[in-house]
Amino acid sequence: MHSAANPQQRGRDFEGFINQMFALYDLEPRAAYSLDHEQIDGAFSFDTDHYVLEAKWWKEAIGRRELDVFKSNIERKGKNALGLYISMSGFTSDALAVYSLSTPFITMDGGDFMAVLDQRIRLDELMRRKKRHVSETGHCFLPVSKIFSESD
Repeated sequence: MHSAANPQQRGRDFEGFINQMFALYDLEPRAAYSLDHEQIDGAFSFDTDHYVLEAKWWKEAIGRRELDVFKSNIERKGKNALGLYISMSGFTSDALAVYSLSTPFITMDGGDFMAVLDQRIRLDELMRRKKRHVSETGHCFLPVSKIFSESD
């Protein structure tokens, strides 16, 4: 996927890969779907919560504008909907600063994703730690490196 020349095809392949990985952890993934005026990259269930998924494999870090759009998409769903935004290239500092006090979503970056693929942490454990972090702090981002350092 990393070397794919067509970014749209890379994105579709990435979404499919995420769905396969989430299925391995029994997260009941749903493939990408369209609603009026919006495209959803996928959805899944985790610990009785329902999440919408946004997944990007861009060269640049995801900025505030993209997170603002995602937040709006989540807010248009059911009252208890949550979100997971996966960005292989990470997030800009201003985007993370805006979502450091209150957020309806958690985030994963390439380091988080690779830690799961390298089997250094289970996806369900990573999700559980991130979900707890956002519930306790309001911050959308907890890097896997911090999880590992707290375990030492």
